Formats: sequence, structure tokens, C-alpha cells
Amino acid sequence: MSGSAKSCSFRRFARPRCQAVVFYRRKSGARSSARKCRRLCGQQLSGRKYHAAQIQDLALDFSLSPEQRLLQDALATYLARHHDFEARRVLLVDGQRRAAVWQDLAGELGLFGAAVPVELEGFGGGPVETMLIMEKFGEALLVAPYLECVTLATALLRPAGAAVRDTVAAIVDGRLRIAPALHEDGGRFNLGHIETRVEGEGGDARLSGAKIAVAGAADATHFLVSARTPTGAAALALVAADAAGLERHDYGFIDGRSAADIAFVDTPATIIDVGGDALPVIECAVDEAIAGLCAEALGVMETALALTVDYARQREQFGKVIGQFQALQHRMVDMRTQIELSRSLTLMATLSLDAPRAERRKAVSAAKAYVSDALRIVGQGAVQIHGGIGTTDEIAISHYFRRATVMESQFGSAAHHLKLMAEVSG
Repeated sequence: MSGSAKSCSFRRFARPRCQAVVFYRRKSGARSSARKCRRLCGQQLSGRKYHAAQIQDLALDFSLSPEQRLLQDALATYLARHHDFEARRVLLVDGQRRAAVWQDLAGELGLFGAAVPVELEGFGGGPVETMLIMEKFGEALLVAPYLECVTLATALLRPAGAAVRDTVAAIVDGRLRIAPALHEDGGRFNLGHIETRVEGEGGDARLSGAKIAVAGAADATHFLVSARTPTGAAALALVAADAAGLERHDYGFIDGRSAADIAFVDTPATIIDVGGDALPVIECAVDEAIAGLCAEALGVMETALALTVDYARQREQFGKVIGQFQALQHRMVDMRTQIELSRSLTLMATLSLDAPRAERRKAVSAAKAYVSDALRIVGQGAVQIHGGIGTTDEIAISHYFRRATVMESQFGSAAHHLKLMAEVSG
């Protein structure tokens, strides 16, 4: 496995100026769609017309390496055995079972080091490995906060280099579970809205303030908190979950995952030296997490559609199965279209994570904005085709709908990311 998305086995020989264009033929009647695509991706469309026979000229190769296929197969096998729908319902209420699954993911499968550099005790993968893992987690509706406590936490710590090697190694082997605490009341997804204060240096710092919606807080051993120093610079502070002056209010999201609001009052903390102001590091790490979230959304939507198609083939109404009704067939085709366009933009975001800030921002926000809308369209379509039974706790589709609803606004809504795209586009 390689250390960056560009050098991974998703080989890019020639990138189209707008990747979404490969899904339709550009003719005179599609000018409106072309303009929308141009605005969404922030890139120029060439003047040529695209026809099905010419798609091969773009020479894109998204084939997986043998190691990546092995990673996906091993993870799919484990989740099928230990995290199917019935097992998940038990995991939601059984903390010991959740802890056992967490250790399996870290030890038996070695997933926590898949996207961590070798110099930090990882396996040298990158965002592509995260994408492959998260899509499988989306299919299984993973209960554990892998995205926050592994992907995001290690991305935040990575710029500190050798100074955090032992800490990252402890995350990789499952001994530490660090939950990032980056959001505050009134921030509305703005990562620069930081009123929490930290004073002191190194391991003698003191933290005061409050954070909201900290995912995975209930089982966390530590929190990685964004704060302001006396000079006004952003910083990252590592705080033990049992530290003095820390008060936690636990609750659950509608998808069953845990979260908490946390208050810090003169709480002992250790400042992580990321080489200057931490806000660019935080933004870059969150972009990496957003790309992972979009990949998870693909798994959620794929499974939701598969369950819906299967139900439509069995449910009878007016003397025939409802899958024969043309209106429902068109609805399911629309859902498939949303998923495929989401996949294209997720790939673009994943492969742009090491690009300059403006290009990365456009790609990631384009993906999140589109995926947020797609989650709503696919989720609502799945429930509506199922009918009333689709809202019951006993039926799997209701759980996929709840997860889709949470993901729609996680790390920012579609409107928020369209605003970010407008800002960097001038």
C-alpha cells in the first residue's frame, strides 16, 4: 500500500476535465445539465462532444490492487459473521460486545493502521484504503465510531510526526480510543469557531470551554480538543476522559450511535505541537473524514437500494408485485443514478485530498453537497416504496434511513458545502 491517494493503485492516466461528464452524452439538449455539472465541479468542460464509444479515450483505471481486494474481502467476511442486522441490534445495547468488535477490527483485521504512515506504526496506506473500508462499514451500518476515533483522530495527530508516534501506535493496536471534539454551540459547522481556551505549554496546559456532538465519547479514553491559545492561534489539546474538571453529558443520535456534550473547567491537557496554527491541520483532517463519510454513504445507499429492490420483487398489491409498476421502477432507477453520481464525486474527493487547498475544498465540498442530497433522495425513496413497514424498528431499511438522515448533515449540510465552494471559487 502506498502513502498517498495519487500513488495508490487507483491509477490515473488521464483525468477528464469534469469527471461527472462521463455519465451522459453532451448534446444540444443537455446544455443545462452541462452547466450544472460545470458549477458543481468548478472545472471547465472541453468543447468536444462525449459519446459512449469515446469514453475509453479518457483512459481511467480504478482497478484495485490485490492487497486492496484482500482487505475488502476480509472485512466483508468478518462483518457478515459478526455484524449482521441482528448482531447490530445487540451491539447497540451491549457495551462489552461493542468493545470486542472494536478489538477485532484493530487486532484480528488490523484496520486501524491501514491508512497510517509506516513511520507512525501503520501499514502505509492512504485515503483510498479508508474509502474501501468505510464503504463496507456503511453496508453493515457499523456501530463503532471508526471514522471519528481512527480516521479523523490519526489525521489530526499525523502532522506532529515522531512526537505522537507512541500515541498513534496505541490507536492502531486499539489501546487508545481518542474522540475528536471540534464543534461548539453556535458554530454551525464552522471549524474556526473556537471559544474553548487553553493556557500553558506541553503537558502542563489547562483547558476551559465546551464542545458539542462529540461522537464516540461514551467509550473514549481521551479527547482531542480544538482550542485557542492566549495569542489567538488554534491548537489541539489531548485530554484524558477521566481528567479533573471534565463533565460529560451522554446521549444518542437517532441512528443508535453515541455522542456527548463535554464541558472543561481548568482541565489538565497536553498540547499537540503540529508546527504552528492548528486550524489548517483541522480543516485538512476533517476533509479526509468527509471523504470517508461519503464512502460510507455509498455503502448505506447501495444496501438501501438492494433491500428496496428485493422488497419490490416480493410485495404484492392489486394482484401483482409492486416492482412491475412503472412509477416505482423509475423511482428506483433515479435512486441508482444518485448513487452512481455520488460514487464519481466521492472518488474525485478521495483522489484530491493531497491537492492544494482550493482544489481539495472544491472536490470535497462538491462530493459532500451532492451526497447529502442523494442520501435524502435514496433514503426517502427506500422508505416510501416499503410503505409503513419501512419505518418500523424490526425492518432493516428503517435503520439505513436513520443513518442516512444523520449523515446528511454530519460535517456540514449540502447548503454549507455549497457555500464553501462558492467562497474558494471567488
